[in-house]
Amino acid sequence: MSANRSLIVALVVSGALNLFLIGGIAGAAWMRQEARREAPIAAALAQRPPLWTAGRDLPPQQRRALRRTLREAALENRADAQAARAERRAVVDAMRDGRFDRAEAERRMAAARTLESGVRAKVDGRLAAFAEGLPPEERKVLAEGLRRVYAPRQRPREERPERPRGKNDAQP
Repeated sequence: MSANRSLIVALVVSGALNLFLIGGIAGAAWMRQEARREAPIAAALAQRPPLWTAGRDLPPQQRRALRRTLREAALENRADAQAARAERRAVVDAMRDGRFDRAEAERRMAAARTLESGVRAKVDGRLAAFAEGLPPEERKVLAEGLRRVYAPRQRPREERPERPRGKNDAQP
């Protein structure tokens, strides 16, 4: 009787351990799938550094002034940026809820683009006004920083290696 009881306990413990391992493997596989699904979104967001990093090589006083200028522009444009996000969210919600109307979606996305374009224009205007007040040498430093922000993975044309031409490439 004692041998049967020990065998039953061993089987229960073994079953529980196997169930735990199978659950762990299944959970890890599911998390891996989720990470793959979210990776393109995170990569798209991470491609371009924040605009304030363009001033990282400026003198400390100018760097603080640039950050203050950009922060003021962000606060000034907060309502428009939130309205643009709300328009896009409304389109996504309509798609998900099954009450999708293409004309309404296009109208809302156009409104969001207009709002975002206005925000961008105001930020660019503030940035241009800030650059105008810099001495020429510091303006060059800011320009290099902006190049890094706007095209972080793209090297200037003069730094790019010559691309070998294939037989299908047009000759100049």
